[in-house]
Amino acid sequence: MKKFLLTIASVLLASMASAQVSVQHQNLDVVVSNPSASQQSQAVKKVAKIAENQRWLGYYNSDNWAGEGKGMGVPSYPGDNQVGIYLTKDILKSYVGMKIVGMRFAICEEIGSTTAFFKKVENDAPGADLRTQELSTTALGWNEVMFTEPVEITGDEEFSAGYTYTQIGDQYNDKAFPFSAVKEGIDNQYLFIYCLDPKTGDTGWKKFSMGGKNMSIQVLVEGEFPEYSAMPEDFGMVTGSINTDAKITVPFVNNSAYAVTDLDYVVSVDGVAGSEEHTTFSPSVGVGSKSSFKVSVPCGSVEAKKSIKVEITKVNGHDNESKDKVAEGYVGVSSTQFTRNMVIEEFTTEKCPNCPRVAGYLHEYLETADLSRVAAVCHHSAYYTDWLTQPCDQELTFLFNNGGATFAPAVMFNREPDFDSYYLQGKKDNVTIPGSADDFGTIVEYYLTQTLANAKLDMQVVPNADKSKVTLVIKGEANNLYDTDNALLTVYVTEDNVKAQAQAGAQGTYKHHHVIRAYNSTWGDKVTWDGTSFTATYDYNLDSSWKQDDIKFVAFLNKHNANDPLDNRIENSINVSLSATNGVEGVSTNNDAVEVARYNAAGQRIYGQQKGLNIVKLSDGRTLKVIVK
Repeated sequence: MKKFLLTIASVLLASMASAQVSVQHQNLDVVVSNPSASQQSQAVKKVAKIAENQRWLGYYNSDNWAGEGKGMGVPSYPGDNQVGIYLTKDILKSYVGMKIVGMRFAICEEIGSTTAFFKKVENDAPGADLRTQELSTTALGWNEVMFTEPVEITGDEEFSAGYTYTQIGDQYNDKAFPFSAVKEGIDNQYLFIYCLDPKTGDTGWKKFSMGGKNMSIQVLVEGEFPEYSAMPEDFGMVTGSINTDAKITVPFVNNSAYAVTDLDYVVSVDGVAGSEEHTTFSPSVGVGSKSSFKVSVPCGSVEAKKSIKVEITKVNGHDNESKDKVAEGYVGVSSTQFTRNMVIEEFTTEKCPNCPRVAGYLHEYLETADLSRVAAVCHHSAYYTDWLTQPCDQELTFLFNNGGATFAPAVMFNREPDFDSYYLQGKKDNVTIPGSADDFGTIVEYYLTQTLANAKLDMQVVPNADKSKVTLVIKGEANNLYDTDNALLTVYVTEDNVKAQAQAGAQGTYKHHHVIRAYNSTWGDKVTWDGTSFTATYDYNLDSSWKQDDIKFVAFLNKHNANDPLDNRIENSINVSLSATNGVEGVSTNNDAVEVARYNAAGQRIYGQQKGLNIVKLSDGRTLKVIVK
């Protein structure tokens, strides 16, 4: 993998430069920094000492703030706004049973009077006020508010803490950048802002990206805190090979009163505990911060699904006082794996002037690609929307690991998180921007030849007489490594050669390809397994306006982790064209028998479908004669 990433880094060097051009197509929901701010370290302002049974809690927990004149803001959204952080169940789970007794926020510019609020989050947005406090004046740095009545943390609710302010629309005025935000704490956290959307004219709560920083808003939690507490998180299924050691990454949160410099832990395999082991951290893990450590588990010489538990026993040499000390998961060991196919997903819209360029690269690559193993799907989102946008397209922008920022053009390859994030320095992403057809080929070739799958699919397409309706019979098979508990099946019906209405950046007649016409669900349907296999059936009505020669069916097994955009990879896929069913009753394809060559009626090698008689040679030696209209 390291070799691949280095290769891709060099191959995509040119596309990284073009990505700077593509930044203009990002979603506007991004908090921007004061352009006149000097690049200096964050500030520390003397704050009131809190009681020993109290802790500040937010996206980060220290007393640091950005400093005067070095704030952030949203001058593109002027008006009387509200801004707040999102205290999720995951952030609060270590504090269940304790109470929130107050809050504080830091500002880098004067905002005058304000109302500090603490709200319940409902339907993924701040809702009813639980506590409010009016402040007639505010000061640069931290401003503290104590509640008249505490709020108990039950573990069942989520909250937002924040304040009101007037957003100035002049980006050359320092007062347009009042937010304090620092680069520390939890990754990939959103910011809630209640504002008027100038694009739609609607007023409401919107999620914004902080571009890798975290907002200086914290709540004051009161309770009995342990001095030494590290809480590990479950790690799911890890794949291993026979006679090797599986490497497991165990995330944890430092809930101690001090920074963590070292941990002791015990690994149990199928209920048998090993000896206590030791790991150190340099730099240390700050209070309230998240980090991880690696453990090794021998895979053995036979296929197995091993139950793994990792218990953190000591923190800085002291007994771990965390309520949750154990992380659980599995190591799967198998000798059976399958050929892996590729799904290329492109984010594109008609409002994006750079999108035709990358769409052209994709189209050029597909002209010589093995279309029995490579499928493409386009999502009309990430830079506004257009008349082809499906609801799933907007929801799938979650897969951008850019602190909330989205952009087009952008491309995913099996939703693999192997690419550098454009906005979060040092982080990985599912999306990238290939700079040529050759770039597409290099990336796809790696995954087709250097990676294997733990599951495979077969799809049979059965149309009715006039092809106004089709039945898809999708069968799957998995080895013992595959995480069947979290397997989802996604199905798309796509159409090529759809004439654009008004494509920016294109001249003459422009046609869209890989347009989603129908799908089963955004993240896929839960798979019902019969041991290590399943069968799923889907019926789709094909609109008479859709061109039958341009209809394709794409299905894939994928995972969805709603808490981590980098944990949503596609395990394997399959695709079949409607035109391939001409003259053949219920054409199917699978990962054991794949197309290796295609010829026309004259016996000449062709690449991709060609009208007339196509002779398709399969890897298992069979030959199919298919009429393509």
